[in-house]
Amino acid sequence: MATVKHVVRYPVKSMQGEYMDMLDIHKHGAAGDHIFAWEMQDKPGDYLTIPTYPFLLDYEVALNEDGALNFQKEDLQLNSLQSKEAESHISERAGRAVSLVSMDVENEEPSYWEEPLLIASTASLRKIQEMTDRDSLDMLRFRPNLIVDVEGDTPFVEESWIGKELVLNDVVLYVKKACERCAYVNVDSGTKEVDPNVLKTVVKENKNVFGVYATVMKTGTVRVGDTIEINS
Repeated sequence: MATVKHVVRYPVKSMQGEYMDMLDIHKHGAAGDHIFAWEMQDKPGDYLTIPTYPFLLDYEVALNEDGALNFQKEDLQLNSLQSKEAESHISERAGRAVSLVSMDVENEEPSYWEEPLLIASTASLRKIQEMTDRDSLDMLRFRPNLIVDVEGDTPFVEESWIGKELVLNDVVLYVKKACERCAYVNVDSGTKEVDPNVLKTVVKENKNVFGVYATVMKTGTVRVGDTIEINS
């Protein structure tokens, strides 16, 4: 048995996640998740990423109902409808010209996301925190959509769900594979502190795996507090 503790979407690749009370789950994943990216104008198809451009985490990101993005950093507020202003600002910080582009997640597989949804447990996070001898460890460095509490508080138990279905009210997910990790996890999403020991620990202690990918078998809405039924 498990329970949904948080639901998170990441409207823009490599920018901050947006905590939600609920998320509509479509065949291609969470509504509003991974639908924009900052594309390098001189390298179409290449995007700004956290390991190289950690300043992207400076901005709180919110996706409005009208499809516009709000970027906020201290007193600075930008709206994607004023795209030239936002693009000019991010280009200046990146030191190269970039454009905010839409990703066709409904019809194409995004190049930076292997399956529609990523799931990770709080028990797994606490275990990695313990292994890295840190006072705290932020979950959003691992970029999950569903953050879950698990019965028994057993770390990495979500890996035992591979090949099984998860039922969350009207939503049915199929857990397809483990999530192998890269240098993204070394960057704290809040402080932007870089700690290479995080990835080294995940590699050494759990075969470079943290969390699991799931595909969507039945669409619906996931809410904080939902109980997760695990079926073989």
